[in-house]
Amino acid sequence: MFIKERVEYLENYIISLCENQTFPGAAFVLMDEKDSYMKCFGKSQLIPTEENLIDNAIYDLASLTKVISTTTSIMMLMEQGVLHLDTPVSDILPRYKNNKVTIRHLLTHTSGHDADIDCKEMNKEQLIDAVFNNKVNDLRFEKQVLYSDIGFILLGFIIDALTGSYEKFAEENVFNKLNMTDTFFSPKDEIKGLCVPTEFCKMRNKIIKGMVHDEKSYVLGGVAGHAGLFSTAGDLKNFARMYLNDGEFNGQTVLSKQTIKLISKLHTEGLNDDRGLGWWVKGKNAALCDFAGDRTIYHSGFTGTSIIMDLVNKKAFILLTNRIHPSRDNTKLVSLRRNIHNIALTSIK
Repeated sequence: MFIKERVEYLENYIISLCENQTFPGAAFVLMDEKDSYMKCFGKSQLIPTEENLIDNAIYDLASLTKVISTTTSIMMLMEQGVLHLDTPVSDILPRYKNNKVTIRHLLTHTSGHDADIDCKEMNKEQLIDAVFNNKVNDLRFEKQVLYSDIGFILLGFIIDALTGSYEKFAEENVFNKLNMTDTFFSPKDEIKGLCVPTEFCKMRNKIIKGMVHDEKSYVLGGVAGHAGLFSTAGDLKNFARMYLNDGEFNGQTVLSKQTIKLISKLHTEGLNDDRGLGWWVKGKNAALCDFAGDRTIYHSGFTGTSIIMDLVNKKAFILLTNRIHPSRDNTKLVSLRRNIHNIALTSIK
């Protein structure tokens, strides 16, 4: 159940953020155990012309790819007995030479890999080589959480190796099962007009619209374990509903209840950041929301997207923006996320 006055306050707050140029526009979803409430405000595009945001706008999810498609696919493969958390990456990817790094390390960002790779001068094969050649820092390995795109690119490679196609596996086993009909990699030309634009990309010398913003995903062909997924508020509502229902959606088990518990458990006790499997989890280092329950998970995307889910109190809030349009220099949203979550979760009884 939603508190009318609080929802109105949230709406006015989002409108004020649009007006203050925190982002051009925003779509949000509030969810409790049974119901949901969706709304959108503001503009989808500012340049070269202004366009109003529409309900079914398609967003570049950026790093939400990590949890929606990659983590979910890996957990499904675990449920199928294809791998486990302590399976060495080198057992699946022969080009990967460090036999100490496991699936668990990649999912929790404790592998010791670097955070990123500068790929501006690389082609696809050069970037793949750079991923495999990125050395594990022994001073960080298992001792420090360092959020790493490299780790999730490797997870995408792993799903590819085990299933034949990461993209096809996610489509058939995640998106189709959850009726996420507007969720995909590499939007087709006929629907690019529904996509909200991101920034003016210097590497590609144009405003990016209907094409993945993340440079590494772009070089890899638009399909990668760390970024590249596009979706809508309505589709992400289905994904969150599955989590709030302990892995079930429309009477079908998508992930087991035990899997949801394992994902949302703290796996980095005593380290510098609180990580579950793929997700941030509520802990002493991760102040996601002051009003969230003890088993709350969260993830964001660089483009301005985020999901927070309180699995104890059965509440969720999805926020989709293109805060980097027309420039990634606009970082106003980053410091306001906790405030937004406080307003949103207290709008739900």
